[in-house]
Amino acid sequence: MALYELGLVLIPELEGEDREAFLSELRALVTGGGASIVREDVWGKRNLAYEIRHKREGFYVFWQFDGSGAVIKPLEYKLRLSDQVLRYLTLNLDREMRRSRKMERRRAERKAKAAASRAEAAAAGPAAAEEA
Repeated sequence: MALYELGLVLIPELEGEDREAFLSELRALVTGGGASIVREDVWGKRNLAYEIRHKREGFYVFWQFDGSGAVIKPLEYKLRLSDQVLRYLTLNLDREMRRSRKMERRRAERKAKAAASRAEAAAAGPAAAEEA
């Protein structure tokens, strides 16, 4: 089971009950596929950086859910066909965290290598000055 994050930008005209009905359909689709929603984060109505379908605002919702990749395809199909969704993005957080850890290891190795070469140069510096 992998950890996924879904980011949704819904149309701003979708109010209260209609928005909750749509989100509950999506929840049912996710949980019906064997995934469990770990975290829900609702940002609410925000200004968009640029117009999308002649809209200047959008309603932002973020979910983290734990499940197999089989739930992603039907979920994205529903999101793609829905008129209520301006944009969506699904991320595999496990893959992103592995990539992040790999980059951190590389940075640490570079720092250690640079520190070792500085220490070596500092140790060689006074010895080279004494010989001259």
